[in-house]
Amino acid sequence: MAAYANVRRPAVAGQFYPDNPEQLRAQLDRYLTAGSTSVSLPLPPQGLIVPHAGYSFSGSTAGKAYALLEKADNIQQVMVMSPSHRVPFQGASVGDFDTFRTPLGEMPVATDTCAQLREATNLINGEREPHLYEHALEVQLPFIQRMLPEASLIPLMCGDLRTEQIHTVADALQPLLEDEQTLLVASSDFTHYGRSFGYVPFTENVADRIKELDMGAVERITSLDPEGFLSYVHETGATICGQMPISLLLALLENDKSTTRAELVDYSTSGEFTGDYSHCVSYAAIAFNRHAAEASTENTADEQSVNLRNEDKKYLLGLARDTIEAHIEHKDPTTPDPAELPDRLKEECATFVTLRQNNQLRGCIGSLEATEPLYRNVISNAVNSAFHDPRFPPLTRSDLAHLQIEISVLTPSRAISGPEKFHPGRHGIILKKNGHRAVFLPQVASEQGWDRETTLNHLALKAGLPQDAWRHGNAEFEVFEAIVFSEEEFSQS
Repeated sequence: MAAYANVRRPAVAGQFYPDNPEQLRAQLDRYLTAGSTSVSLPLPPQGLIVPHAGYSFSGSTAGKAYALLEKADNIQQVMVMSPSHRVPFQGASVGDFDTFRTPLGEMPVATDTCAQLREATNLINGEREPHLYEHALEVQLPFIQRMLPEASLIPLMCGDLRTEQIHTVADALQPLLEDEQTLLVASSDFTHYGRSFGYVPFTENVADRIKELDMGAVERITSLDPEGFLSYVHETGATICGQMPISLLLALLENDKSTTRAELVDYSTSGEFTGDYSHCVSYAAIAFNRHAAEASTENTADEQSVNLRNEDKKYLLGLARDTIEAHIEHKDPTTPDPAELPDRLKEECATFVTLRQNNQLRGCIGSLEATEPLYRNVISNAVNSAFHDPRFPPLTRSDLAHLQIEISVLTPSRAISGPEKFHPGRHGIILKKNGHRAVFLPQVASEQGWDRETTLNHLALKAGLPQDAWRHGNAEFEVFEAIVFSEEEFSQS
């Protein structure tokens, strides 16, 4: 019996997720392989925000986040930062356990790391009670076991923390961020709406208003602004149960703003499954990734792009659709008044506009050099992609119903010394050789699941060259990055 004294046994197996191992594996695999995301971060991520409701509600959103770990071979330990729903306490607890058990087996605790954290600050203790019946940490573990079966666990339960204490705990956790072998997971659901949650700030257009409320929080999260996020929660009363773990993750990453990117991976609500928005919980998955250190030595000052807000992205997507619809109807499109636009939409930027129908490419044309204001370049490339892509017939009215628009706003391209400096998923890539040229956007490699070599093979073929032409001779390479956003990301519930 002594051998099992320090095992944290599952508390919500059979309730939040299956307690049968075979059924659990099948459900996890279904969530991990279903659907896709337009996330353009380099893979794998270093940090994730993942929901923790019952799998039947939030499993699909969680699965899209954890699917990004497919090639995370370097991850040796996972720190799950969780709120405490049942036991109120001050500070944080890593729990005095040796393993955490799930129906898939036991996940070892990184006990040495936990001991170091307890020694680093008296705000982190080893209390077991907050962990015993908490679901928010437990429901993450089967996903982690499925994707990272050899990883150990750092179970960090967050109690009440003042702003200055969040930064103190973040300082203690900082070494974990620097070793690049630790994945950081903040467990949180988003808005809890309804009388049973004591939160009914609006009663009209509830689905849309919930999403608008959540996207305000997401915007501050993806800006890596812990104080801004907490202020937003305080001002709106947003019932985000994992606000402490999220704030802690943001405080950890805040010092690396210049080399960290964050993107919304997926968003959903329980109302989508039940049809009942009078009692609704929403779920967001967000991924964080720091750029490779070598990028800082390769003129990353040139890799700056316009800082777009969510309302800017929605405006540009609407502008692209309105332009396409006007051309189909043989009407003059509405021309924006530059005086009414924010300066960031008037900066000269290069863009690509990508069109899809039923997840199949339907057009993609863009610019590699910034020669006109961002909003005008979107207009031009929307028209070109819809009506002048030689691979496809021009769009017609019947195509509009199932059309999805994606926009990529590019950073300036820069030459690299060789193909080894190209990072699939982070970089777009341009190949030039013997008068031939071809380009892939950053998201192409991620969407296709290609590594560097496979991406370059396909790029050479696209340029009309033998697939190994990039390996030798006078091949030249340029890379760029992109802010990528789509209508699907902002679709209304």
